[in-house]
Amino acid sequence: MNYRIEKRENIRVVGKKIPLKATLEDNFQITPRFWQESAMDGTIEKLAALMDTEIYGLMGISVCNEKDEWEYYIAVASTKEVDDFEELIVPETTWAVFCEEGPVIKMQELETKIITEWLPTSGYEYANAPEIELYLNPNPAQTKYEIWLPIVRKGGTL
Repeated sequence: MNYRIEKRENIRVVGKKIPLKATLEDNFQITPRFWQESAMDGTIEKLAALMDTEIYGLMGISVCNEKDEWEYYIAVASTKEVDDFEELIVPETTWAVFCEEGPVIKMQELETKIITEWLPTSGYEYANAPEIELYLNPNPAQTKYEIWLPIVRKGGTL
């Protein structure tokens, strides 16, 4: 797997959110529908116009750690004030960033490999922060994307 480790300060994003389920399989059904609906109702186009910081791309953000209610955002990094969308501050953390190209449908396979193969043998564990999917181009048949996994060293912090 092609990845890098990087530390980032807080990231402010704006976007639209939906609730998630507690199972990965359910969420693999929910999130693609949410993307499709957001493309059709103009949300993605509106969000793309708000991007104005170093991270250029559409984000899918899973907020699942230490919360009773899990959420998924379609968002962009932005400093602009908006009334139509929700604001989320992704906390400063260290990330394992996995880079890939290909059909978006392959992303679910990569996420599964990261969780079941890479993470258990990496020397890292989940940090208490959201997980990010970053889509760097808009073609779902052949896109360039990154998965940002929040991490800490096992038994400590980075």
